[in-house]
Amino acid sequence: MRLTPTQFMDHPELMGAVPHFRDRESWGPWRVFLKAVYGEALEARELEVFRRHTGRSAPRPGGYPEAVCVVGCQSGKSRIAALIVAYEAAVSARQRDGSELFALAVAQDHRSSMRTLLSYATAPFEAVPALAGEVFGRTAESLSLKTGVTIAAYPCRPAAIRGLRAVVVVLDEIAFYTSSEGRPTDKEMLRAARSRVATTGGKVLILSSPYGQEGVLYELHRDHYGKDESPVMVWQASAADMNPTLPADYLERMREDDPEAYRSEVLGEFRSGVGTLFDPEALEAVVASGRRELPRAEGVSYRAFVDPSGGRSDAFTLAIGHKAGDLAVVDVLRAWRPPFNPSGVVAEAAAVLKSYGVTSVQGDRYAGEWPREQFRAQGIHYEPAAAAKSDLYLAMLPRVNAGRVELLDLPDVLRELRGLERRRGQSGRDRVDHRPGAHDDRANAVAGLLSLLIDPVEPAFAVVEGDTSLLFADYTGPRGRFVGRFGRGL
Repeated sequence: MRLTPTQFMDHPELMGAVPHFRDRESWGPWRVFLKAVYGEALEARELEVFRRHTGRSAPRPGGYPEAVCVVGCQSGKSRIAALIVAYEAAVSARQRDGSELFALAVAQDHRSSMRTLLSYATAPFEAVPALAGEVFGRTAESLSLKTGVTIAAYPCRPAAIRGLRAVVVVLDEIAFYTSSEGRPTDKEMLRAARSRVATTGGKVLILSSPYGQEGVLYELHRDHYGKDESPVMVWQASAADMNPTLPADYLERMREDDPEAYRSEVLGEFRSGVGTLFDPEALEAVVASGRRELPRAEGVSYRAFVDPSGGRSDAFTLAIGHKAGDLAVVDVLRAWRPPFNPSGVVAEAAAVLKSYGVTSVQGDRYAGEWPREQFRAQGIHYEPAAAAKSDLYLAMLPRVNAGRVELLDLPDVLRELRGLERRRGQSGRDRVDHRPGAHDDRANAVAGLLSLLIDPVEPAFAVVEGDTSLLFADYTGPRGRFVGRFGRGL
């Protein structure tokens, strides 16, 4: 008789022997989640938990081939993801044709995340005697069982799991899947996961904390949450709902430190008013393919912008460019990665500026007085920018959409530009910044440079003397691309 996931979790000679699963009561909400996914009968109190977190009246008989859990951080989701992978690997029957099957865990494109998931999933097969006897082979990246199933963890690159057949694919933190170039990979990863279980009858499970109101996680929630007839179960809960052992003072500190992050990282709610700044196609259209840098040209006047850094955490960046008719061209983008000696980097940057005939530079206004002093010592006039970087990014947007800029084909700066997010501020005014934990030093230098090279996009207004109506005009850039509708009250 095949064990259910909760029986596998509770069995004293299986997962019940693993220390962090011994406290059965603290895993109660997760037990209800697993029961619903795999079609186990729910008790009356468990049915109430199911209804509260899915918006549905009753679970689907036989469980769900695909399930999504939108939940806050520190809720235990990585442990549950590993449990599901271990369970499927241990109880799956060997294929008659001898073909290899996989129990796959997919993590963010960071080896530390992959290793964490893999270590969680394989630990029981090393520590529990009844499971250790099922191990057939082990590598640094996988563990093979006598059942014919291999446990493996992969980064969030769709190509990484192509060609594999799986009994289960668990996608951990899908809301944050990006490639090394900064492109979202969540939708492609879900498609790849679904195709891996198409011929095995396996399951696809998604466990992730939420972020903005876009991307595949948000779309799954929008399309399937609270719908009894849907074959995709969506479960939404706060971290405290799923992990009752979280200290109250920790939760309160999270709320006080960053109320906006608290809503998604603790309460498990999607952040409203958050989206990427640039359309990927519009950004791609203004990149000069294969161009890394342009040499100085005679008779051309150059401008420059720097984003200074003290040399400890952020890069020191310099962008140089020129104007060619209505086009702003980025000629140079240099970045000095920390750690470094700030005065030495300023001297190097000054040498690059002089090689392009630039003797005056603008820079980030929050850097204080030291950049002015350091550049002055190198014979370069430094002027703090009048606009904050958020305003520089917002001013850059219509220029990119209109095709009025030409960017260098540099992966680091393009990744930063793709990762910029536009948020609706409390005052109603939009603000732009990078995601938590990311950087935008190169992007800031480029945006600052463009502000020096091109005047703002001018909307077309039909002004009629004495008319006080609100007039609008559509602006379309190259190739007929719609940029926006502009207007003002007269």
